[in-house]
Amino acid sequence: MISTKNRKILQYSLAFIVIVVLIAMPDVVMGLLFELVHFFFELLFIAFEWVESTLDKLIEHLFHTELHETQVIVFYVLVGIVLLPLYYLWRMLKRLFLRLKESLPATFSLYKNRTTLFWQDLSLVGKIKLIAITVVAIYLASFLFM
Repeated sequence: MISTKNRKILQYSLAFIVIVVLIAMPDVVMGLLFELVHFFFELLFIAFEWVESTLDKLIEHLFHTELHETQVIVFYVLVGIVLLPLYYLWRMLKRLFLRLKESLPATFSLYKNRTTLFWQDLSLVGKIKLIAITVVAIYLASFLFM
């Protein structure tokens, strides 16, 4: 069992290592991320092809159709399979948007008040530190995205 103190040291060490790797080798990190995304899409494509091929064989066997009719039926079945979840997603997003529209002004006001109070409670040295850390972080981040 790792103590709380050692766990915090481990977390901060890992965060520091990740930050150093991101700054030192952004091209390697981005290449790895792109390869992982490409691998994920390849798996999705293979799964789609498997589903399509299975539907082709199933429909051809059940309805004794030719190639063209089978492809048309499979196309419309796949369109239906895709459109039904999209419809439910649209309904859910519409409700979520309305809920966010109602709660956003209050949330914005709350965070604005918190930020204002935090800034007012800082000493002059704390304000300078916060500005310096923000400027350095933006400067270092500019190396990642250029």
